[in-house]
Amino acid sequence: MKSGTLLWNKGLFRQQLRSVTWVGVFLALALVIMLPLSMFIREMTLRNDQFYAGFTDYEGILNPLFEFSIPFQLIAFCSFPVLIGIILLNFMTNKSATDFFHSLPFKRGTTLTNVYITGAVTLIVPLVITGILTAILYPFLTDQFYAISDIFSWIGLSYLIMLFMFILTVAVGIFVGNALLHGALTYTVIIVPALIILLVLVNLQYYVTGLALTAYTETLLTNGIFFGRLIELTQTPFSLMEYLIYTLIAAALVAFSYFAYAKRPSEATDQTIVFPLFRYVFLYSLTLFVMLISGFYFTEIQQGSFIWTIVGYLLGAFIAYTVLQMILQKTLRLSWPWKGFVVYGVVVTLLIVPVNLVAGFYEDKIPAVSEVESVEIHSPNSRNSFMHVEGAEMPALTNADAIEMVTTVHEQLIDHRHSQFDDWSTVIINYTLEDGSTLSREYDVNHDYLKDVTVDLRSTQAFKEAYDPVYLASESDKLNYMMFYSNQNGEPIRIADEEKMASLIAAMKEDLENLPSEELAVDWSPQSAGEIQFSMNLPYDYHSVVTEDHKNTIQWMNENGYGDAIFLPENLEEVTVAKSEGDEFFREVDSVVYENRSTPDDLNVPTITITDSAQIEELFEIGSFQSYGDYVIFYRVNDGYNYLGIDESEAPEFLTSQFD
Repeated sequence: MKSGTLLWNKGLFRQQLRSVTWVGVFLALALVIMLPLSMFIREMTLRNDQFYAGFTDYEGILNPLFEFSIPFQLIAFCSFPVLIGIILLNFMTNKSATDFFHSLPFKRGTTLTNVYITGAVTLIVPLVITGILTAILYPFLTDQFYAISDIFSWIGLSYLIMLFMFILTVAVGIFVGNALLHGALTYTVIIVPALIILLVLVNLQYYVTGLALTAYTETLLTNGIFFGRLIELTQTPFSLMEYLIYTLIAAALVAFSYFAYAKRPSEATDQTIVFPLFRYVFLYSLTLFVMLISGFYFTEIQQGSFIWTIVGYLLGAFIAYTVLQMILQKTLRLSWPWKGFVVYGVVVTLLIVPVNLVAGFYEDKIPAVSEVESVEIHSPNSRNSFMHVEGAEMPALTNADAIEMVTTVHEQLIDHRHSQFDDWSTVIINYTLEDGSTLSREYDVNHDYLKDVTVDLRSTQAFKEAYDPVYLASESDKLNYMMFYSNQNGEPIRIADEEKMASLIAAMKEDLENLPSEELAVDWSPQSAGEIQFSMNLPYDYHSVVTEDHKNTIQWMNENGYGDAIFLPENLEEVTVAKSEGDEFFREVDSVVYENRSTPDDLNVPTITITDSAQIEELFEIGSFQSYGDYVIFYRVNDGYNYLGIDESEAPEFLTSQFD
């Protein structure tokens, strides 16, 4: 190859620019349609609409032009740069084109520099055109929901995203010898590394009890995958540190691409992956990826045992390894390299051994109470999901006695194995230690077990003040009103009077003096007397369940004229009991309860009606909500019927005797 001295060549630039001009035109058209044209159409439509409602009061945290059509913009920003990169590097995947380019009197660095400059120009011009048209349209808009300065911010952010995608595409293209694989591998490089880490963590939970999976997965999905981070932009814009990180990554990719291109063999157009080392990276990383997905499928989706997890690993690894070898060898008549697969299997097996050794230390690690500054304990299954709202402050326990109770609960959770066939909840424990470090654990626990093991903790005043919605609402200055819901009343009861709200909260606190908090053990069953919603001037509301044990709350409801809205078995005038007779009967139950097409009187099985209050209460005590038992008890609710199930062995004599 002849050597050249210039880093940029006008003739080469023009030749490369011609090959991607049409892509730049389509990008410009797409952006014009998404922004100025769409805004113009909306403006004309709203001007002729008597119910005009514009976006003048825009209060988003991201650039308003970006949020105007963000899904479509992100699709364009993540597809057009990749297409441009593939076209500009197409000469590397075609032997005649490669020979031609490498015969020109340019250094390889000059050729690659022109690729980068051409791509950068092709991407910026459509943005500038769209920005100019958006600025021209601005004075004519009735709803000027953006400022001229927002146009420059939009161009800058959009260009950063597209330039990053383009640089990544070029860097990947240096290592491949096939245009189709080039595009697929670009997106793979963005997604797969973080997903491999995520899948490793997901699969580690089968070997390590208490792995804090939720915290890791949320971070990986939002920050570890570029696409996931872009989706989160409307909630959390890029920070200065993120701008710096992406700039450094882009710079590193550019530098690495120059180094790799200088080493790339000219005859590599017939190779799927050009460099031997990266063939192994491609082969074994994707084999691991599919293997982990297969293990997850057999374990989580099919609810298989650990043996099926191993079967999933073997099947996934075999299929992935075989298909990837076909891609690398570019043939369906595969010469299957079994030695490589055996080596892969041995390495993976050897990696599992230290995991099992370390697992014991991880699982048994519980900090001493004296080392703990504060501790959070919560469940994603709780009614009060404010813990998952962005920016919400997580309640924590700082009382030494309460912290000790949490460590006691933690000890019991380590040895607990939940049943996937029973109701279960996830419990997350986050310790903040005196030295500033943190320790997090996560457990899947049978719901009833969780309720029992946390009863002492939930009975403490420290826990109630930190987590119970009654205390949280009473101590907040953002309480707007309260709503009472139950199966008894068709419409919720709204309580907005400040004195009434204060007295109702006081009654609820009186009940909490003698009862444990329902947080961590909320009974989702509609058999409860009702639910009180604290409507807050926050992104979330608080919810508190009311049961027949909440005597003071129920008394307050009765004294204030809301007694008829409370759902209690003692208030039911009658229930209908049917004796089940197979699958056809259960389909009839669904017709009554879920489809509202019939009533219990229409069932084709023996039924009786019970009106005695004591007997009705006993049935509710032993019955299982919405369970297909040997006996099904139907009771009226505000929107139709609901039911309980009772097995023959638990059925009281007054019930069974009437069916003999």
